[in-house]
Amino acid sequence: MIRNCAIPAALGALLSIGPAAAVSLNPKGLGQALIYPYYTVNNHQDTLLSVINTGNTGKALKVRFLEGYNGRPALDFLVFLAPLDTWVAAVSAVDPADPTSGAKLVTNDNSCIDGSNKEKTFVTYGFDGQSPGFPADGGPQDIARVREGYFEIVTLGDVDPASDTSEIISPSYQSGQILPPDCSRLNVDAALADLIPPNDGLMGSAMIVNAGDGIFYSYNASALTGFTDRVLMPPEDTLAQANSAASRRHGAVATISTNDGSPLTLDYDRGIDAVSAALMADTLYNEFLTASSMGANTDWVVTFPTKAFYVDKQTYPSSTTAPFFEPFTDGRSRATTSATQYDRKSQSSPEACEAVPGPSCLAFRPFFEHQVNVVGFLPNPDARAPSGVLGSHLTAHVEPFWEEGWMRVDLATHDGGHALSGGRTLDGANVQLNGLPVVGFMAYNVINTQAQPGKLSNYSGTFEHRSTIDFSETAAPAQKQTAR
Repeated sequence: MIRNCAIPAALGALLSIGPAAAVSLNPKGLGQALIYPYYTVNNHQDTLLSVINTGNTGKALKVRFLEGYNGRPALDFLVFLAPLDTWVAAVSAVDPADPTSGAKLVTNDNSCIDGSNKEKTFVTYGFDGQSPGFPADGGPQDIARVREGYFEIVTLGDVDPASDTSEIISPSYQSGQILPPDCSRLNVDAALADLIPPNDGLMGSAMIVNAGDGIFYSYNASALTGFTDRVLMPPEDTLAQANSAASRRHGAVATISTNDGSPLTLDYDRGIDAVSAALMADTLYNEFLTASSMGANTDWVVTFPTKAFYVDKQTYPSSTTAPFFEPFTDGRSRATTSATQYDRKSQSSPEACEAVPGPSCLAFRPFFEHQVNVVGFLPNPDARAPSGVLGSHLTAHVEPFWEEGWMRVDLATHDGGHALSGGRTLDGANVQLNGLPVVGFMAYNVINTQAQPGKLSNYSGTFEHRSTIDFSETAAPAQKQTAR
């Protein structure tokens, strides 16, 4: 949907800043940076993940797991992928019998990572005040906080094919046998010195699995193409390091696909704003299924991957808060939205509210309080109850008016609306994107109570959110004429 857009006179300037690469969300799924909107070890679930290098040069990757309250780091490390290589791992509970235990990453993959261990335990120093770089942020400080969140994988650079590092991270062939890389020879500092500016070519996916219950929720990672035109170095390895050589503001250029598929290209001072622009949506759409006769439940994962860079004032004290409203305080930063449900016969929830007025109608201005939010469609929801599908405690419950239908969530409402300013076209016009930077999916589960003994009785599925984008443009100031 388009609100307040004075487009016609400036359309040509809005749509192009030049042919160089720009940060954008690639619908084809390949990129330089990947965002995985959710991981969890709740409900006896494991999160399995993969990342694939589809290119013919090696890649150095930064893997960052962020807890779901405020996007503070829970685990980060480097992975070096050979050409055409795949790296896989699993995130599991440290103690599956203890719902308050932490999480760990386990891999049996032969790709080289920094550190020889095949198991990495998630940590609390990112939020509990034990590290000088991460002051305590007011959220929970126990290890259970790392049990759910999201993660991202950023390409630092491609590995120079002529370098020693390229040989070290690649399999070798001897006497007709394929031997795994000799990662004991890898020196991380030397390897980082062998990097060249990266190409696109990463793709990734994740699966949330409970093998005992036959539950399997899979999704593809969101891929950002054109993320960096130069080699990145730790600690310069977060989403905030997006950059573009084409930027006239020494920041980053973002290209957004408008509702009719046309490109809208904008220049930003800050890389994080360009990433947010590429992820902006003013409205989310997806379905829900809660039919009791089918034993059905639905959750929506709604993740704001860049939120911490705006609301975490302990880590980013000088950052503007917009497009969000509230700094992270006392374990939350609310983003107020409005939502409308529809049944399969076009009836909407406001009509139902008129027919059956009451407190349940208040559910249609939900608060998204965290960096990762799970909307649980539960009758008579208790704010403290975990979500019905994923068992999340980062909940924004909604009471369904019908057992099946779809919902529209407006992310640009409330007191003038959530909005990202600062984008500028080639001719200097200022563009405001309305809404919030968001990724996520719907997950549902159905339990067949009529299944015969020994037959599969649980069924599950996922569907990515659909969205629209909304923007408004202010013409550039007129140029002063010089008298002759």
